[in-house]
Amino acid sequence: MTNNDIFRRIRYTFDLKDNTIVKIFALADVSVTQEQVTAWLKKDEDDAFVTMKNKELASFLNGFISFKRGKREGPQPAPESQLNNNMVFQKLRIALNMKAEDILEVFEQVGLPLSAHEL
Repeated sequence: MTNNDIFRRIRYTFDLKDNTIVKIFALADVSVTQEQVTAWLKKDEDDAFVTMKNKELASFLNGFISFKRGKREGPQPAPESQLNNNMVFQKLRIALNMKAEDILEVFEQVGLPLSAHEL
């Protein structure tokens, strides 16, 4: 899954509007335009499609944490230049304030039971 795929899925899952996404980036001290957001959300085949870089997705996820939990005091964390699935998962877990038990319960509800050590 590409950064753009992850970004799209988060956007549609949480029903985030483009102007809200711009505000989420601002919470991570990153300035983006609605045009940039629109380009990241385009289908890969579209001529206006722009690939989202790791730092851009990391900045969005950092801002999403602030958006869901409130902005923390002091400087914002620097966006990672390399991201993997575990890092994305951890940032989403933090943003949604979920503990391991909560995540296991969600997986159970969708028919994918996991044990704690598998998580």
